[in-house]
Amino acid sequence: MILRTSLLLSFLLAGAVACGGETCPSVLLLTLDTTRADYLGCYGRPGNPTPELDALAEAGTRFDLAISSASVTPVAHATILTGLLNHEHGLRVLTAPGGYRLPRTVPTLATILREAGYRTAAVHSAFPVSSFFGLERGFEVFDELRATFEAGEDGVHVEWDVKSFQRRSDETSDRALAFLEETDEPFFLWVHYWDPHDNQKKPPSSTARGYVELYEEEVRYMDGQIGRLFRHLEDAGRWESTIVVVVADHGQGLGDHGWAGHRTLHQEQIRVPLLLRAPGLRQVPVVRDLVRTQDLFPTLLDLLGLEASAGRTSDSLRDLIEGRAEAPRMAFADQINWFDQNAKMIEERPTDDFLYCAMDAEWKLIWRPTNPHLSELYHLSEDQKEQHNLVAERPDQLLRLLTELAREAPWVTAPFEPIADPNRDAALDALSALGYAEGSGEGPALDLTWIWVCPNPEHAEGSAQEGTCARCGTATVPVMRRP
Repeated sequence: MILRTSLLLSFLLAGAVACGGETCPSVLLLTLDTTRADYLGCYGRPGNPTPELDALAEAGTRFDLAISSASVTPVAHATILTGLLNHEHGLRVLTAPGGYRLPRTVPTLATILREAGYRTAAVHSAFPVSSFFGLERGFEVFDELRATFEAGEDGVHVEWDVKSFQRRSDETSDRALAFLEETDEPFFLWVHYWDPHDNQKKPPSSTARGYVELYEEEVRYMDGQIGRLFRHLEDAGRWESTIVVVVADHGQGLGDHGWAGHRTLHQEQIRVPLLLRAPGLRQVPVVRDLVRTQDLFPTLLDLLGLEASAGRTSDSLRDLIEGRAEAPRMAFADQINWFDQNAKMIEERPTDDFLYCAMDAEWKLIWRPTNPHLSELYHLSEDQKEQHNLVAERPDQLLRLLTELAREAPWVTAPFEPIADPNRDAALDALSALGYAEGSGEGPALDLTWIWVCPNPEHAEGSAQEGTCARCGTATVPVMRRP
């Protein structure tokens, strides 16, 4: 106890890191954009496509069922960095008059670790994790991609070089290595990789034919560039003092469920790879319990001896990592495509306008409030590929999960309050240039009416306002009815 106190006092007097323990490990957080779990070797992909990540999984813990809160980049990253669900942290869409920026009042891993004395840095590969979305707070170094906008011929729209808005993983790793080489202090380094997202910047000497083959090739190339960071930490003698976390923000359709991109909530979209290695910790190789990307925030603070603020819906994964049983978790996710001016995909998939998910390790509900009869219920333990919709056959599970969703209340029923930001329209064009479908910029017509109903169909009389069912006290859910 005296030794621990003396070390902590020396950290404070020296102005160095005071992380709540005798040693202060660094943290390397790697986020893999648009990367499906089932395209990594350690998750069963044949052909040894990801040897670097597979080696990390062998040295640490692989989470078999990790669930993201969204299938768009800034929303999902906000959950990773804050430990909060989308309706808690407030970043809900890519672009709209509002709802696209993390509020300044929300603590992040970077704000907390910087206050604790860590060097904090972020190296990014694409615009959707830029400071435009409020993700820069707490980072001493924030190496982002910011657009240089020029007026188009009509004087209204803007133009730029698309390639200036994204980097291939070799350049991203170069920049991350430059930071590592110039700091000897404990660090929190967030590195964001983008390669699998689109075909704008292909791996050198690419031979891929077709999008799926290119996707796998980009995952393989990204893995090699990640390995460069691992080798540097090993060569510098810092591997054994660095916690390494690898997680994807979301996956990609690749044709599953009739969709190539993202913005839906099927498993290929929200089940993500999650690997964690913490030096000195006795870790189990695989955790098969359902976990959430929001759980990384309290987990890292726990491993560093720091406390997360009370009242969060996230939970540390430390007990699971060390092999101790825990009560099963529930996961929630949503896609507010209707109010996202970038989500032109609803022209092709109009019933994906609002999507809300509640799930546990066995059952999963995707609730469509505008078309409740088209909602989806899957028995995941028997139907991992979500081919058999049981929403009409298992009313007991529908009621259970819809009640949980109602209790969480993630609903968005009105347009977001506008944010004063002259760069919003330019950002919309930037996202379109990166491969997101451009919307009209005006949002869909708002000629629909919400009513509120009890999840129990026996109590389904509507109410004009949100609240609880007068008969059973259960939180009500919104249903949008067309005139």
